[in-house]
Amino acid sequence: MTQSNSTQRVEQALERAVEVADLNLFAYLDAENALVQAAQLDRETAQGQWRGPLHGLPVTIKDLFNVLGMPTRAGAKAKMPPLQPTEATAVARLRAAGAVILGKTNMVEIALGITGENPWTGDVKNPLDPTRQTGGSSSGSAAAVAAGIGTLSLGTDTAGSIRIPSALCGVVGFKPTFGVVPLDGALPLCWSCDHAGPITRTVNEAAMMFEVLAKQPPKLTKLNGTKLRFGVPYHYLEGALSDEVRQVWEQFLQTLSAGRATLVAMDMDDIFKRTIDVFVPLRAESSITHRHALASEPVHFSPFVHSELERGMRVTAVDYLDALALQKQLRSEADLALRNVDALILPATPTIAQPRGSTEITLESGRTTLRAGFMHLARPFSLLGLPTLSIPFAKIGALPVGLQIVTPTGTDWHTLSIGQRLEEI
Repeated sequence: MTQSNSTQRVEQALERAVEVADLNLFAYLDAENALVQAAQLDRETAQGQWRGPLHGLPVTIKDLFNVLGMPTRAGAKAKMPPLQPTEATAVARLRAAGAVILGKTNMVEIALGITGENPWTGDVKNPLDPTRQTGGSSSGSAAAVAAGIGTLSLGTDTAGSIRIPSALCGVVGFKPTFGVVPLDGALPLCWSCDHAGPITRTVNEAAMMFEVLAKQPPKLTKLNGTKLRFGVPYHYLEGALSDEVRQVWEQFLQTLSAGRATLVAMDMDDIFKRTIDVFVPLRAESSITHRHALASEPVHFSPFVHSELERGMRVTAVDYLDALALQKQLRSEADLALRNVDALILPATPTIAQPRGSTEITLESGRTTLRAGFMHLARPFSLLGLPTLSIPFAKIGALPVGLQIVTPTGTDWHTLSIGQRLEEI
C-alpha cells in the first residue's frame, strides 16, 4: 500500500458513513478522534516515518473488541462481563501498524446469530439492497466495507460470522487458523471455536491485514499458470443449495475444470456432520461467559439468545469434555483428508441474502430454517479450526454469492494465495 494522505482517507470514510447512516452500521463512531489520529500519521509521513502496512488506512472494529476510549456493548442490552486488556491485542496490533480506528460496528446480540438482525440495536441493512439481510454476526463490519467506509474491518467467526456476512455483502472474509490471531480483550462466544480475522475488499488487503494481526511475515505465492487440485464435497452439497446458487456453482466448477484446475470428489460428510455433536456441548462456554447477567437480568436477553444460554447451562461436564476430545479428533481427521488437494472449495452460503425478517429458506431438498441451511455450510470449518477464506465468485441479479476456500491447519498463506488466484479467475 503506497503512502497517501491519511486525513483525506479518513474524511472520505466519515463522509461516506454519514451518507449511509440509515444502514445502521455503527455502534460507536469516533469521528473527532479518528481525524486526530490521521493528522498525527500525516505528520509522521512528512517526517519520513512509516508505522507499517496499514499506515493511514481507516479501519472499523466489531463491537466485541475493547478499543481505548470506546464502550464495548456487543450488541446487547444485558451487562457484559469486564474484559482485559482495555485495548484488545488484535486492535493494538492494527493501531501499531498505522491503522486509524474509525469506530465500532454493530453486530448480532453477543455474536449469537447469522442474520444481522438485532432487537436491541436494530437491523444492519445490506448495502447492496437495504431490504435484505446482511448476515452475521459480524454484520456491521462486512456492510461497512461493502458500503465503502474505509477498506478494512476486524470481525470474528465462531460458526460463520466472518464468512456469511462477507458472502452476502460481496466482500472478502478470512477466518484464519484457530488461535493464530489473539482474542484477549474480546468478548468470547465459544472460546474453543472463536476466531478473529479480516474483512476487506480484496484478498491482497486481507493478506496485508492478516500479516499485522498474526504478526507473520507476508508469504503470498503467485499461482499464475499453476493447475490447482481442488476437492469438492459433492455429496455433502446434495440438496443443500438453492436452485439459483446451484446453477452458478455448477457454472463455476465448469470454468475451473476447463483446463484451469483438477476437481476431485471428496467425502468428508462424516467429519462435517459430527461437528454438530461438538458444537452443541461447547456452546456451554457462552452460558458461562454470561451466567451472571443470565441470573440477574434475564429479560435483557432476547428470547432466542436467552433460550440458547439456558440450554448451555444444562450441558454436563462429561458431555463438554467429550466434545473437546471429539473436536481434537475431528481436526486431525480433517487435516489428513485435505493433504491430497490444494484446497477444498464450496459455496459460503446456500442462498443469496434473504429479505430481512426471513427465518426459512427454500433449498433443493425443500424448506428448512435459515439458520440450519447456512450453518450446514459454515459451521464445520470453525469447529475444525481450519483457515477458511470467503470471496465473491458470482452474482444472482445484483446480489453476490461467496466461495469458501479451505486448507489444512496452519496453511493460512496458502489459503490466501489460492484465494488471490481464484479472485483473478
